[in-house]
Amino acid sequence: MPKASRSREWMFRLILMAISLLVVMSTLEIAARFLRSRQQGGKEGREDSLYKEYDPALGWRKKKNGGATYKRREYTVDVRINSQGLRDPERSVEPRPGTFRVLALGDSFMEGYTVDLGETLTQKLEGRLNATGCRAEVINGGTSAYSTDQEYLFYRTDGARYRPALVLLFFFWNDVIYTDRQDYFGTPKPAFEMGGGKLRLHRYPVKEKPKDAGPAAIEEADEAPKGSAFLELLRERLWVGAPDAHDALARLGLWNPIPKATPRLEMLVYDRRDLAPVEDAWEKVGVIVKALKEDVEAHGSRLAIVHVPGRMEIQDSSFEATKKLYRLEDGAWDLNKVRDKLKTFGAALDIPIIDLVPALRAAESTFRSTYFTFDGHWNARGHDVASEAVFEWMKDTRSLPATCGGGLSEVASSASVWNPADETGPHSNR
Repeated sequence: MPKASRSREWMFRLILMAISLLVVMSTLEIAARFLRSRQQGGKEGREDSLYKEYDPALGWRKKKNGGATYKRREYTVDVRINSQGLRDPERSVEPRPGTFRVLALGDSFMEGYTVDLGETLTQKLEGRLNATGCRAEVINGGTSAYSTDQEYLFYRTDGARYRPALVLLFFFWNDVIYTDRQDYFGTPKPAFEMGGGKLRLHRYPVKEKPKDAGPAAIEEADEAPKGSAFLELLRERLWVGAPDAHDALARLGLWNPIPKATPRLEMLVYDRRDLAPVEDAWEKVGVIVKALKEDVEAHGSRLAIVHVPGRMEIQDSSFEATKKLYRLEDGAWDLNKVRDKLKTFGAALDIPIIDLVPALRAAESTFRSTYFTFDGHWNARGHDVASEAVFEWMKDTRSLPATCGGGLSEVASSASVWNPADETGPHSNR
């Protein structure tokens, strides 16, 4: 073949390759911009402020018959609150005869605003229980931003009156430090103080947040990227999933490297060192959990603690991104520290601990995660996997009534509702 013909053929191939590359990149850009346009709402909006109100005992609670729509980059969910102030189906206060009732206490993981109501752990667990042929109700007592102290108080003000046979306290790592604080990002909350190993409610009623210092406005949708939407989408994915690749491309000038940040105090529960502020907070958590156990058992019920792992406890890539962000040396943090602390509490206080780490780790895969990519909460699959793990624990430990094939006795005692102003409340000596 003449040299000129070979040159024209190579030139033709190069043009075809360039056109193909242009078509692929254009398609990726169009797809990225389409995905971006569907990301309604900010990453951290305050939709919950639309259905929460001040409460003198708890700091805040959900409004009866309230609601809001969460519009986030990874989900759009309508949250509706029932006539008793729960994100739950309508329930009678008195359980129907022969009904096995479970009360779930917790924060945003339990409230489950990231998924539809039918996809929440409590509803999935209720469905699994009813599928065995028994009559069961799993009441969702979760409220976003609650910590262990508020969950204990909620049991006393609200939860006990439902007469649950089993109370599940869902514990997340940030509960440790927030149980030892008097506010949540500027919103006042209850505060306990300790003296001589005894627990007192330090501040009642809780101070109401000034009207002119209302919650932060709900963020609007992210602005359209000034450059390539595809590159921005790629940057975000690499940041949370492959930080080394993110910074390798940053060295090519595509974007800035991951900046160095300082871990917040609440994250230092994972620090291998036993830091004084963290240990003090853990001590208070232990006393509050002990008080909750005593109250639950006084009502003829049983308490179990469910360890809710953070995403980095389940996803290795998430922990690598965390280490990159905070410039942590290998071995500086122990991801088993929170669950080990809970197991120590459980052994000392005779409270069973339900560890969700094995089930969530077993269910985790590259293309089927149990957590959202950016939000950090469970997605629908995470709620389902967690509910199955709790259900299996119930079966294995005979924590179900005889009607459900278990060995748990029926609860006969009636629950009295605590008035925080009474002298018998938790602000008295224990």
